[in-house]
Amino acid sequence: MVRAVKAFEAIGTAMEKAGIDSLADCDRACFDAAVSELIANGAVATTDAVGPRLGQIARFLDRNLMCVHPIARWRYPKQRASTNGRVGDAFEARKRRSLPDPEAIDALAQAFQLASDPRDVLTTSVAAILCSAPERINEVLALPVNCEVDQTGDDGRGYLGLRWAGSKGYADHVKLILPAMADVVREALRKIHAITDQARSVARWYENNPTRLYLPEGHEHLRGKEFVELEEIAPLLGLAKPTRPVIRYWVKTAGLQVTKVRRQSGQFAQVIRFADLEKHLIGLLPTGFPIADSKTGLKYADALTAIPYGLFRNGEPSLCMIEPLRYHHIAYALGQNNEAGSVTVFQRVGLDPERRLSIRSHQFRHWLNTLAQGANLSQIDIAKWSGRRSPDQNAFYDHVTSEEIVEQIRAKVGNHAKAIGPLAEIPKHLPVSREEYVTMAVPTAHTTLYGFCIHDFAASPCEMFRNCLDCREHVCIKGLPDRMERIERSLTLATAHLEQAQAAVTDGVYGAEEWVEVHGATVKRLAQLIAILKDPGVEDGAVIQLGKQETYSLSEGAAHDYLKSIETSESRADPCALQTAMESFA
Repeated sequence: MVRAVKAFEAIGTAMEKAGIDSLADCDRACFDAAVSELIANGAVATTDAVGPRLGQIARFLDRNLMCVHPIARWRYPKQRASTNGRVGDAFEARKRRSLPDPEAIDALAQAFQLASDPRDVLTTSVAAILCSAPERINEVLALPVNCEVDQTGDDGRGYLGLRWAGSKGYADHVKLILPAMADVVREALRKIHAITDQARSVARWYENNPTRLYLPEGHEHLRGKEFVELEEIAPLLGLAKPTRPVIRYWVKTAGLQVTKVRRQSGQFAQVIRFADLEKHLIGLLPTGFPIADSKTGLKYADALTAIPYGLFRNGEPSLCMIEPLRYHHIAYALGQNNEAGSVTVFQRVGLDPERRLSIRSHQFRHWLNTLAQGANLSQIDIAKWSGRRSPDQNAFYDHVTSEEIVEQIRAKVGNHAKAIGPLAEIPKHLPVSREEYVTMAVPTAHTTLYGFCIHDFAASPCEMFRNCLDCREHVCIKGLPDRMERIERSLTLATAHLEQAQAAVTDGVYGAEEWVEVHGATVKRLAQLIAILKDPGVEDGAVIQLGKQETYSLSEGAAHDYLKSIETSESRADPCALQTAMESFA
């Protein structure tokens, strides 16, 4: 609904600027102008979310004959840019937007230890779980109370796992927690249990007694009364300041009838019917109760994040009502609503008096994926760890910089277990240190369709015209998404070219033999590269550089031709004349 409203607002602004008074007069140019308005007033991701609604509006107007101009074929042009680049302002801005501030991460770790307010304890505990596994916030909020799973690994050691509900097409699964985070997650779950156990007991009561109000210990006597005084119900409501005016205001807002009765002491007291109070409070149960998650059928009585009603509103929860822990509870506590003045967990524990720190819940997922990419975890494993159906989706969460990639490649130079080709060898008796040598061998790294180019463009331009797979300054890294498929497509294309060249030789086409030689070398080289990339003995993250080959850059080709011409001339020249020429150069 919000996206549709924004789409209409963009059309309205475009119409106003174009002097159009009615939707009936809108044409394709008007919708193009509406897209320009969206781009000018929002991020690319926001524009791509709202833009398709413009197409729906255009088709609706055309289908119902509400527009003079033919606009049924107008389509929103997607704006999202490529995310493959690892340098430049766009990449840096996307990285800052997607990854959490390191200062905020450090403060969150401190807040996890310092938090005492139940709101802060819940927020930091949920964040701790998000820091242990790249899950979505909705998946954490859908955890069952018995989500802990202890398993024994192949090495005989015990491991902690969490039972997750699937999301976005991925099935339910048990995911092991990294051993370094296992104790943190256990502590987080213990803290959550301590706050939410009572809420699950309340949910179980209402499941068994759907028409009766839950009364905690010390308040059971209210059930036998026809009328209850306002002061008696205050603890049940979870009011921050249960003064008489505040209670009266709550009763008035709830629409409950207040009656004055005379006490035995002769004083008058304000009372309400217990049956009216019971009916009203039971009506505040969450929609769909007793089911907390309609996708999984999880009940509130079994939900890890069932909380007392009103806990995040004023810090004083109701003793007889419950609600689910919601996304905005966590988001606001982590600082996503700073501009509106929401108090964050960092402020309440005294770590952020200036209101600078904030984290978005999805940034944890980006952060863990980037750490996994930097550690060369295989794309299949990253996809499984993140609960994705396809490894192709990993790229959007990869924020490893080009500098970090350069350092990864440099660290593998000279290591036969992690490098294949010339980079696996370091010459002996070097006049420089290893660090200086690898810096010269790998001066930089630029992303290509197949891997990374380590050519220093500050020294010279590309002389291979981006023919990367024939270049000795190109490296492939096993396990990167999409790269294998592209290399296999290149092999298929090179094989087709070889077959065409061979057919041309059969037909007697002049010069076809040279093309057979060129394409044959390419097919052989790509087949070798694919065999290495598919070799199970080569670990993911291994750096592969092609060795010497019969392909040359422009300068290498010129030098090769020049030397060949000299050799030819020498073989034909008169030895005495050649000796005379050499003496003249000397």
